Amino acid sequence: MNDPLFDRAQLAIEESQALQKTKLALQAEQLHRREALRLSVMENAMYRTESNAYREDRG
Repeated sequence: MNDPLFDRAQLAIEESQALQKTKLALQAEQLHRREALRLSVMENAMYRTESNAYREDRG
């Protein structure tokens, strides 16, 4: 028969490890989304610059 305090400590350790894995997964997802957002902003700026240059060339 295990000690109840030991069982509670073991459960807390397992829950902590699960939370840590979740945290790392969320951080990786956040990094991916941030990079995608940066790329979108950069592409938007490039398209605006090209559009402005096209308008200037026509006018």
